[in-house]
This record gives sequence, structure tokens and C-alpha cells, in this order.
Amino acid sequence: KLDRIYAVSLKTLADCMQEVFEDGPKRDRRLWMGDLRLQALTNYISFRNLDLVKRCLYLFGGSRFPDGRVSAAVFTAPDVQADDTFLFDYALMFVVALEEYLQETNDREALDDLYDIAMRQIEYALRQVQDDGTLKEQAVKDSFIDWCDDLDRGACALGVLIFALRYARRLARRRNDWSSGSFLLQQQGGLRKAALKNYWNEEEGLFVSNGQVSAASQIWMILADVIDPAQGAKAMEQALRRSEVPMGTPYMHHYYVMALLRVGMRQEAEDHLKSYWGGMLDAGADTFWECWDGVHPDLSPYGGAIVNSYCHAWSCTPAYIIERYLLTGSEPE
Repeated sequence: KLDRIYAVSLKTLADCMQEVFEDGPKRDRRLWMGDLRLQALTNYISFRNLDLVKRCLYLFGGSRFPDGRVSAAVFTAPDVQADDTFLFDYALMFVVALEEYLQETNDREALDDLYDIAMRQIEYALRQVQDDGTLKEQAVKDSFIDWCDDLDRGACALGVLIFALRYARRLARRRNDWSSGSFLLQQQGGLRKAALKNYWNEEEGLFVSNGQVSAASQIWMILADVIDPAQGAKAMEQALRRSEVPMGTPYMHHYYVMALLRVGMRQEAEDHLKSYWGGMLDAGADTFWECWDGVHPDLSPYGGAIVNSYCHAWSCTPAYIIERYLLTGSEPE
């Protein structure tokens, strides 16, 4: 089953690799930042079209909002134009994707051209932090996280910011920007403490976001290293069972698997790949879909499954997970 999942993952990615990394061939074929990060990871262990990753990063860097924020998506036809959608977490993924591209290429030109743009995303995000260490309401509202209207995104969005700070610090080291690196380390530490104070329920051993328990909150706080792996494993053991809202998309399921790997739950990560993406195979998929729920196969964020994309970029990552982690025994950094 893993072999089949691997092959269909790569077919999904291949069908979304055109002049840019598209979100999917069915509808408007936009370049989305959240999708790009996951496509690039899978591309690194497969086709290794590094020029295409660079092109996409430059398209985002060159078509920002007037205040310097990176748009959530970019149209490329008939002209290059930033979508008017801003997503707080997607803008931070520009920082993450740039650092991961540099890990693969050590492309000094890209670092020099895009470094200031990446740091602008961090500066904007940090301005959204309130005195108590939580994020302003607008930043939380502007966070995608997953297709789930009922999800409280407060803890998740803060987790994404802390996660992105780790990659921003690596970018600063590449530029020998020690002043920024020191500042980012300080911010990272402060926000971790704030996350524990505001969202961690010691008695339950879970993160609770404005009264809500969700798998997404556990996932992003674990990926942000807010708690240690032992605490994280206990939280992940409860994540799906205790979650008051479901995960809606392979995008969120990818990060769920990564969180399992982060806390050493390797067998659980493999089992989830087989059950979730394997469930799409069992339902007839020959490329992986935009959203999937085996209990509710007609699930759609658009009000009707006919509108769903059935070859979708953010669903391509099992090949990356299998190649980079399950076959090697390594754990995410």
C-alpha cells in the first residue's frame, strides 16, 4: 500500500507542475503559498526541478501587497498578479519554503534577493502579537490552517509563527545577520512561554484554544517545539480522540503526520498514511484529492463535491514522508 501511495503522490505532484506549481489542474490553476511549500518538499526527493521552485519563490517575492506582505496566491495568466487574499500562516510559509530551498541548493543569489522579503513577513507577524503573547483577532481570522469553519485558530496561528521563527533564524545565520538572529531567538522563546501560559492545560496534557480542543492546536504547538517530545506524544495520543472539530484536508493531515514523527510516533505516522491516503486509493483515486473524509466521502468546502479538486497539490506529500522519514528512520528537524 505504501508503494501505491508513493506512486500516486508523485503522479499528483507531476500533474500540478506546469509553468508554476499549480494547486491543481481543474479550476483556476493558481500558485498558492501553502501548497508550494509542500510541493517543493516532495519535488526535492523526486523530480528535483529546483528552477521551478526558485521561479515560484520569485513570483511571490515580486508580486506583494503595497505594504510588503506576501499574498496567499499568485495568478500567472494573462499577467502575473498577486491574488487579493492574504493569509497570515501562508505568508509565514514563504520564510519556511525559502530556507528549505536554500538547504537544497545553497543558492546565494536567491538568499540575497529574497532575504529582506522573508524578514518583512516575520516583522509583520510579530506586530500582530498582543501584550499577553497571543495574536490579534485579525491575524487569527486571516489564518487558513485547514478547511474547517468551526476551528478555533488562535493556538494554531501562534504555533505557525513560532515554527516560522525557527526557519527565519536559519536564514539570518546564512546572512551572518547576528543581530536579527539574536532578536528572533528572543522572540521565539518569549512566544513559547506565552503559548504555554495561554493554551497549555497541564491537567489535561493538551492545548486548549479558547475552550476548544482540536488536533490542529496540538499539531502546530508540537511542530513549534512548545512542549517536549514526551509531552507531545501524550498530546498526540489524544489529538484525534479528543478533538472537537475534524481535520478537513490532506494539508492538515500532512502536518498531523509530521507532528507524529516529531514526537517519535513512527508507527502511528505510517498507519495514518495508510489509512488516510490509502482510503482515497480504496475509493478509486489515481491522484490525491483536495479534501477527503472516509466517513463523509461527499465532504466539500464548497457546498458540493463536484466542485472539489481531484488532483490537488497539498495532497502530494506522502512520497516525501515515506522517502525522507519512513525509509531512513530520521525525524523532522
